[in-house]
Amino acid sequence: MKKIASKDLPKTGIDILLQEKSLLDGLSQQNVALLTNMCMVTEHGESSASALQKKLGKALSCLLTPEHGWTGQIEEGVHVSHGFEDSLGLPVYSLYGNSLDSDEFDFDVLVIDLQDIGLRCYTYAATCAKFIETHQGKRVIVCDRPNPLGRQQKGPQLDQKFKSLLAFLNVPFQHGKTIGELLSIYDVDIIPCQPMHHPYQYPWISPSPNLPTWDSVLLYPALVLLEGTNISEGRGTDFPFAYIGASELDAPRLVKFLNSFNGLTAKTFSTIPQSGKLKGKLCNGAQISITNNQSFEALDLGFELIRFMKDNYPHFKWTPMNDGYFIDALLGTDSFRLSLAHP
Repeated sequence: MKKIASKDLPKTGIDILLQEKSLLDGLSQQNVALLTNMCMVTEHGESSASALQKKLGKALSCLLTPEHGWTGQIEEGVHVSHGFEDSLGLPVYSLYGNSLDSDEFDFDVLVIDLQDIGLRCYTYAATCAKFIETHQGKRVIVCDRPNPLGRQQKGPQLDQKFKSLLAFLNVPFQHGKTIGELLSIYDVDIIPCQPMHHPYQYPWISPSPNLPTWDSVLLYPALVLLEGTNISEGRGTDFPFAYIGASELDAPRLVKFLNSFNGLTAKTFSTIPQSGKLKGKLCNGAQISITNNQSFEALDLGFELIRFMKDNYPHFKWTPMNDGYFIDALLGTDSFRLSLAHP
């Protein structure tokens, strides 16, 4: 992992924990599990797991990981098996696609250090919540991190009949909370982070494979809705969550539509995704860059984009899922899709 100058990274909850001698002394006498991935780093650019192991020694007994695994680079929706991290000498237990109440999880205290992205459909906080519910009575310490989308709350509330890992917590779709605040509904100890939200002013450390840049993160509320359709959101291209494309798409018309929104600029771009639902197919579309994140309203763009594509792309389809549609699972409600249904 690339070494990053400490002055370039904000201090987060894990940095505070690493300085709390009395708390560390207590933890060193217990059996500690750390729920994280290797993308989570301290203010000095060291992985959280490595830094905590130096403080706790053998008291850190195992690593637990959410979707995308220990590396944080396994593609979305892929089952992740248990493993072993040689550099730390620790077993790695995947909580994604595996039982959460396994006897293998032998711990007294759970420490959580994960980066939430600010949308309810991002599965890290839901994974934490489900694991906490499964292990009631265990002490949980959440090392908080800032919400990269800031404090704004937008989008639909959860309809309980659509509750799933994608729609688990009863918060707005864009919830405006840190992961510590999301998990504060449980009996947990929260180690706060600096409440800063300054996109582009410090390096973005990607917590999952398709959010490599600040632009992809800030566009995520808009383009993630395309996951519920047959239109590419940029997975498998050089611009994940910063590209919109499909076969036989009228790219100039799409670009004209996108450039009517404040805070962004779009240009026509054709590519062949190397993974994702349109893998190997030539896609015409638009690559998007943010020009002013203060005036840019991503979720509003997302809803308007779906309306535009439904009305202007002749091959538009909702992605089916079981007996329903993936867009409903993603948003935690069918209200948006039904609002677009023709009489």
